[in-house]
Amino acid sequence: MPDSKDNEMTYEACMAELRQTVNKLSEGKATLDESLKLYERGIELVSICENKLNEVTARIEAVNKANGTTDPLNISETGV
Repeated sequence: MPDSKDNEMTYEACMAELRQTVNKLSEGKATLDESLKLYERGIELVSICENKLNEVTARIEAVNKANGTTDPLNISETGV
């Protein structure tokens, strides 16, 4: 389970750690126990990234709703 420190990670930092974790697993040099810990950490990181993306999506939707549009650039209205 992610700790509070994980919740403070930026999306970019989380993705960087996830890439490192996947690379370590892909090397195939870790013991079974190490591989399991890496896998568990990878799952945690995926969850953290997913939550951060969901938060951003919700914020974008809120901004669009506040502006009365789902098309913030008004592309459909300008024909661009």
